[in-house]
Amino acid sequence: MKYFELTGNTRYKFAPRLVNWYGAFDVRNIRIEKFYKLPKQHLFKIESSENTIFTDAVFFPFLLVSQMVRDVIKMYGDAAFYREIILLDSEAAKSQLYYLPVFEETSELQIGYKTFDHGICTIEKEKDKKQIVSLDRNIFWIDDRRKRHTIISQELAESLLMRNAIGIDLQEVILYR
Repeated sequence: MKYFELTGNTRYKFAPRLVNWYGAFDVRNIRIEKFYKLPKQHLFKIESSENTIFTDAVFFPFLLVSQMVRDVIKMYGDAAFYREIILLDSEAAKSQLYYLPVFEETSELQIGYKTFDHGICTIEKEKDKKQIVSLDRNIFWIDDRRKRHTIISQELAESLLMRNAIGIDLQEVILYR
């Protein structure tokens, strides 16, 4: 099975940017074991702009997804929990409902990135990684101590692209043990 890392598309410079988010709740609780500590609903203000584009995913300071993305994820049946997050631009009188997802997370897997140099595919990986892994999950997180990576299956990626999801990029990855 092919996997992709879900990342933000930098071309959307008017995507929502949360302000004063630090300390609103403990981001360490964004995990399966502790999600019950997160508020069921929360409001965050965003930088005001009349050009704001509410993308289908926000990646900083934590992952937020639109209702369409949440519904597509639910279709694939993977374990996921959600909290409602309202993003508010009070000056422009705009708001949008997002969902803070909580997925299964592992630190046992490592990622190799596929890159293309003059049409030739290479895999960036460390030499000590041996076993390529294929899982039966469609979305999950990999924590590599520096960053939490959102990994999705090719089928889920195609479903999102067929629905014209905006504000996301995909980077093909190889999973290793």
